[in-house]
Amino acid sequence: MAIETNADAYLPVAIVLIKLYFQLFFENLFSFSNEKPTTVKQENNSSPTTDFDSSWDLYLMAALLGLIGALFTIRRQRVALRQPPVQ
Repeated sequence: MAIETNADAYLPVAIVLIKLYFQLFFENLFSFSNEKPTTVKQENNSSPTTDFDSSWDLYLMAALLGLIGALFTIRRQRVALRQPPVQ
C-alpha cells in the first residue's frame, strides 16, 4: 500500500519485507519442538533478541561489505595475472 501511494517508498518497504522474511525464516528454523516456550525472566523490558533486532542492518552492511571486498580482491588478482610481467 505504501508503494502505491509513493514511488519513493519502494526501497524502505522492500528492506522491511526482507527483514520480516529473515525473522520468519529464523523463527521457523530454530523452533524444533512444538512445546510452548518457557518464560524468560526479563529485566528492563528487553527481550533476548533485542540486540539482533535493533542492529540487523549493521550486520547486513558488514556482510555486504565483506562480500564486496572479497569480490574486489578476486578481480584484482585476476587482472594482475593477465598482465605481462614488467621488465
